[in-house]
Amino acid sequence: AATLLTGCSQHAEQTVARSVSPLLGTWTRDGNVAKAGGDAGPQFTKLTFSADGSLSASYVAAGLGAAIGSSPSVKSENDTYKTEGTSTLRIAEGTRRLTYAYRVDGGKLYLTPSSGGDEAQFTKAQ
Repeated sequence: AATLLTGCSQHAEQTVARSVSPLLGTWTRDGNVAKAGGDAGPQFTKLTFSADGSLSASYVAAGLGAAIGSSPSVKSENDTYKTEGTSTLRIAEGTRRLTYAYRVDGGKLYLTPSSGGDEAQFTKAQ
């Protein structure tokens, strides 16, 4: 029972911390999405962060369409996220775990994959 209470209080603490996070809300990617290639991860086009740790994500799927120059396939999914400190964002996408360096500055969100790659810039929806 003590373990269950600890888990509940830990989740409650995380929810409280996320409720004041500058990440909360909907973010739309600025500019064009680069063609995804290799193991660069998804090219997010829209992200919606909630205080409960849920994340609604739209992204351009990497794969054959991008490789042969056809229109990119945009997909949506529901993931979860957590932050560590003030600059690390971890997204659980199915069985995959993605890590990004992030910063929020003046209504802009900047995400850089920890595996390398270009920084993506997003604007917060009003």
